[in-house]
Amino acid sequence: MILIWKNKGLLVIAYLMVSMFLTALVLGVLKRNFGGVFMSIDLNQSIGIGFLLSAIWTFLTRNDFYLNSSGEKVKMKTRNEFFFISMQIWSYLFLIAGFAFLFYGFF
Repeated sequence: MILIWKNKGLLVIAYLMVSMFLTALVLGVLKRNFGGVFMSIDLNQSIGIGFLLSAIWTFLTRNDFYLNSSGEKVKMKTRNEFFFISMQIWSYLFLIAGFAFLFYGFF
């Protein structure tokens, strides 16, 4: 499998994998220890939560910054892409997928 990325673009897949794993881990612990309302969360809803967490994480880290000589934070003009799609677009795609999985899980 060929992965095409530029700069921080490879982090898109890492953010998705880590957020899905942590969502599964946290929901598993909550189901096992507390039960109740957490027992009704199915696979589609947990995938939706993972996509939403990944969307937030990708959106917040989409830009690169550096500190100039006077200590001000300046945005770098780099293109962070994964499969020729910018990280900002990936965050919107994850947001749409997250809401779609949550909607499918609830109905």
